[in-house]
Amino acid sequence: MTTPRALLAELFAAAVEGAAPFPSTRSAVQAWFAAHPLVATQTPVHVIAVGKAGTAMAAGAIDALNAMDRPIQSGLVVTSHAPTAAEQHGVLWPANIVVHCGDHPVPGPASLDAADAIGDALLEIEPGHVVVVLVSGGTTALCAAPISALTLAVGDADRAQAHIANLAQTLLESGLAIHEMNAIRRRILRWGAGRLAVAIAARGATHIPVFAISDVIGDDPAVIGSGPCSADPLDDAAFLALLDAHAMRGNLERAVCTTLGIEGQNPPPAVAPATHPAFSRVTYTLVARNQDAVAALAERARALGIESVLVEPTPLEGDAATLGDVLARRVVAMSQHAVGPTLIVCGGEPVVNLRATIERAMARGDDDDASEDVGRGLRAASADEPLRGGRMQVLALAAALALEEAQAHGQRTASRITILAAGTDGRDGPTDAAGAIVDAAVPALARRAGRSPEDDLATGRSWFPLHGADALLRTGPTGTNVMDVVAVLIA
Repeated sequence: MTTPRALLAELFAAAVEGAAPFPSTRSAVQAWFAAHPLVATQTPVHVIAVGKAGTAMAAGAIDALNAMDRPIQSGLVVTSHAPTAAEQHGVLWPANIVVHCGDHPVPGPASLDAADAIGDALLEIEPGHVVVVLVSGGTTALCAAPISALTLAVGDADRAQAHIANLAQTLLESGLAIHEMNAIRRRILRWGAGRLAVAIAARGATHIPVFAISDVIGDDPAVIGSGPCSADPLDDAAFLALLDAHAMRGNLERAVCTTLGIEGQNPPPAVAPATHPAFSRVTYTLVARNQDAVAALAERARALGIESVLVEPTPLEGDAATLGDVLARRVVAMSQHAVGPTLIVCGGEPVVNLRATIERAMARGDDDDASEDVGRGLRAASADEPLRGGRMQVLALAAALALEEAQAHGQRTASRITILAAGTDGRDGPTDAAGAIVDAAVPALARRAGRSPEDDLATGRSWFPLHGADALLRTGPTGTNVMDVVAVLIA
C-alpha cells in the first residue's frame, strides 16, 4: 500500500512535470517563428537564457531552432548549476553556447561574472538579427550586478557587488513580497527594468522574442527576473513611496540609499519609459506558471483515485509560518467531516519574516521566560549554528506543530493529515531540500533528535528539526521554477 508520504512525493513530481520548461519552450519558440514568416530563414538567431530553468529552456529553444533549420549565431545560458543530461534532453547543443553559473539566492562574484558575460554576448549581435531571450525564476540573483552609478559611487565593481549582495540579503529577510523586492532591485541592477532589451536593441536586433516561466504571483513581466526586457511600471514617485512604506531609508547601506535616490540630492536611477523604441521590438510569451503545476498535481491525484480534490483559487502569499498554522487548523476542522480520501491543493509564494515568527513564539509563552528562550535561540543561531531553512520548510514546520497541538487536544482526525510543502525548483531557500512532507508526529520525532521545533521555527532554523524527523523532501534541481505547491492529504 502506498504511504501518504510516497503519494505526496509522486504528486510533487507530477507538479514539476506540469511546468516542464523543455516542451513548453520548444512549442512556444516554434509558434513564434511560424507567426513571423517575414523573418528570413537564414537570419542569424542568438539565444540568451537566464534563470534556474535556463538550461531546459535553452534546450527547448535550440531543439525548435534546429528543427526549423534556423542558424544559431551565439548563445549564453546563465543558471544556478552545471547543466545536467536530463535538462539538456538529448538535444545537440551548438559549440557556441556558453554556460555561466551565478550565485543564488544572494548574488556574489559569480553573479557579477555572469552579468559581464551577458554584456560580452551582446557584442555578437548585429543589425537585423533576432535575439531569443528566455527568462525564469532566479534571474534577479543569478546575473545581479550593479548599475554604473553604484560602481562609480563606491569606487569599483567588486565593492559595488558587495552592496548588491547586502541589499539582496536585507530584502530576503524583510518579509517583503517578491514583487516588492524586485521593484527595488531592478532599479539598481545592470540588466533589470528593461535594460537588457534596450542594450539588445542598441545593437540593431529587429526582433526580441521573450519567453518566460513565471515564478511570481500575477505573472507580471516586470517582476519576473526583475523585468530584463520589460519597462518599469513605477515612476520615481511611486518607487520612492514603496521604499518609504517599508522604511528602507534606515535599513539599507548609505551608498545604496544615495544611488536609489532616498538620500542626498540624486533622483532614483533612470529607467527607459514604456515608449522607448526597444520595447516595440519585444514580444512576450508566458510558457509556464504556477497554475500549470497545481493543475497537473490535481489531475494526477484524480488519476490515482482520489475523488475529492479541491484546488484553492487564491494564491498563497504572506508570512509562511502564519499560513502553515492557519492551513493546518483549517484542514483539521475539515477532516472531521471528510468522507474518503481528500486532497486540498494550492500554490503561491509565501515569505519568511523572522520578526513575525519571533513574535508568534513569544506570544505562546506564559511569562518572560519565552522571550528569554527566543533570545537565546537567536544568539545561538548567529553564534553556533547557521540560519537554515526556506519558506516551504517554515510553512511545513508550523503546520506540523499545529497538527500536533490539535491531536493533543483530542482532535483525533489530525492524525489522518499529511502535508506537502515544496518549491518546484527543488531548492527551498539556501538548503538541500525542496521542502518537506509532515504530519502530527514530526515535532516529536524532531525532539527525539535533540531539536526544539518551536525554538527552531522562531529562530530561522526550520531545516534542522525537519532533517532530524526525516521529513525533508530532497529532489535535487528540477529544471523548472514556478513558485511553490502545497498539497494536504486527509487519508
